[in-house]
Amino acid sequence: MFFRFTDAMARILASADNPRKIVAGLSGGVDSATLLHLLSRWRKKPGNDYEIVAAHLNHGLRGEVAREDRDFSRELAESFGTDFVFRDVDAGAAARKEGLGLEAAGRLLRYRFFAELAAGGGTVVLTGHHADDQIETILLHLHRGAHRRGLGGMREFIRLPVPPRPPLALGRPLLGFAREEIVAYAREHSLVWREDATNRDLACARNRTRHRILPILERLSPGFGRRLLARAELLRLEEDRLCREGGELLHSLAESEDSGLFFRVTEIALARTEALAHAFRQIVEEMAGGLLPNGNSLARLMILAASGRTGASLTLPGGLEAWREADGIFFTFPNSRSGGMETEIILPEAPFAIESDGLAVTAELLPSAGRRPPADSRDPESEWLDPSAVHGPLRLRRPRPGERFRPLGAPGRRKIQDILTDLKIPRRRRSRALVLADDAGTLWLWPWRLADRARLPDQPIVQALRIRISLSASGKAAR
Repeated sequence: MFFRFTDAMARILASADNPRKIVAGLSGGVDSATLLHLLSRWRKKPGNDYEIVAAHLNHGLRGEVAREDRDFSRELAESFGTDFVFRDVDAGAAARKEGLGLEAAGRLLRYRFFAELAAGGGTVVLTGHHADDQIETILLHLHRGAHRRGLGGMREFIRLPVPPRPPLALGRPLLGFAREEIVAYAREHSLVWREDATNRDLACARNRTRHRILPILERLSPGFGRRLLARAELLRLEEDRLCREGGELLHSLAESEDSGLFFRVTEIALARTEALAHAFRQIVEEMAGGLLPNGNSLARLMILAASGRTGASLTLPGGLEAWREADGIFFTFPNSRSGGMETEIILPEAPFAIESDGLAVTAELLPSAGRRPPADSRDPESEWLDPSAVHGPLRLRRPRPGERFRPLGAPGRRKIQDILTDLKIPRRRRSRALVLADDAGTLWLWPWRLADRARLPDQPIVQALRIRISLSASGKAAR
């Protein structure tokens, strides 16, 4: 068993870019105890001078028994000469907050704990999952209606998104071993471990699968588990191909914009149904902190992409929202903001050049022939105003709810929201809108429409007010 474990470690470390620190999950059970023992033997081989840390998480569900598990795990780690860290969390509270089941919430908390320990890079996290866990996981996924990824089961190595931190390098070196092999190894080496009584609670779907369903399937069809694992391997290979294709779509069609991510929906993308679904899944997984969209969420996303009307939306795991726009889908979180000014900026008398709240604003008084110069006509961040139309100090602010003004050439006053809709400004870009105003109201809806009252007169005038508003260097960095 040790030599096969060594081979698995070589593959995992190569996939993890040869880290120098290893964090091993340690619950105190036979699987994690065996993992730590194998690691302690493996570290003694020449060249394996790795830092190894045993990590224990108390989910806050089992009271005094959990504290005994923690103390046992600490003693076990110390007996192998391994550093030990632990954390107490409340999986029940996390489940309520995230809208998850207890098992899913516990898994999310474990990965967040591991990600913190791996912060700074150069670290791989190892867990004690084995082949029997793999079979149970696949059957559970089949029962829940999982697609190819779920039916392929767990990977020996994966980079798991755990925002806001970098992806977690996660390895499972025991995945190729049956539980009976692990128990036999533990007994051969006189290891001690603790049995979790909750592992026999048939109210848990995994335990029912382990103690009731799998034994029946093996009696009815001997070798069922072995064949299931072989089929899962084929599905993983196919899944790898589709993940690569989905990643290619993301690279070519997605871009970060203000408070979210925009995915441009094209006919070519719609024709590549499976790759598109994988692209969407990667977006949700990365933006929602490692939470995976279920089959229903992915199906609704695909419908939104193929036939959703502009303005339609849906809510995804972690509170992530997807908005259909004319040219694609914008992924964002409720109440997220693009940054920028928080309050009204009162501008000085022209000429001036200032930076404030991530904006650079300049004002000049220049001769005018009655029209904007061609260069400024092509620059949406520049505008020319009639100074005689300005009443009181200039102000720069966000549009107010229900605010109206008369755009250049329009027959009357209109709501700013309606103007943006008519201009087909995507929802994701409307948060950029600013209003240059005076005591009489709006002069310029930046960067789209000038107020009719501020337009230059047809004849030349001695001085025109040229205003330019753009993101400053700090504003660009924030976005």
